[in-house]
Amino acid sequence: MIKKDSPEIMKIRKSVADNVPIEWVKVHHLADYAYFDHSRHVKSGMGCATCHGNIHQQAVVRQSEPLSMGWCLDCHRNPEKYVRPKSEITNMDWKAENQEVLGKELVATYHLNPKQDCSVCHR
Repeated sequence: MIKKDSPEIMKIRKSVADNVPIEWVKVHHLADYAYFDHSRHVKSGMGCATCHGNIHQQAVVRQSEPLSMGWCLDCHRNPEKYVRPKSEITNMDWKAENQEVLGKELVATYHLNPKQDCSVCHR
């Protein structure tokens, strides 16, 4: 249900009425020298919450994970810890009953073999 009179909805209405876009506030910061492709990760079974946290529970969206090279490499080295069924990509509350078992199955099913060489992220 939408709160029709909330200040945030009023901002959207004003933006539409005035034909002025709402200023984008960048929340998740990735180094300028790093390349990231959302589509590749989504197609591989990486859920939104893995990197962005449970934003549906945040009053103000904040960066939940460091998005550092080490953090990313942990996922590339151990995708079974993070991969989920593609039907659950946008389900922020989804949790596997046994991530270790399911993750190994999904890595095999999706033929995941994340690259770890520098040129994958640094272009």
